[in-house]
Amino acid sequence: MRYPYKEISVMSELFIQTIGIKKPLDISNRELREAIDIYWEKYRVIGRVK
Repeated sequence: MRYPYKEISVMSELFIQTIGIKKPLDISNRELREAIDIYWEKYRVIGRVK
């Protein structure tokens, strides 16, 4: 989120060609950690899949 580079992206080449790379976010380390924690809790599937 802070340093989006094509070379280190986990997205497929086709996705990057279609959508592109997002612009870097100007976000502090604390805000980034909080956002990651919220994302992890919201989208975590481990333990929820039956």
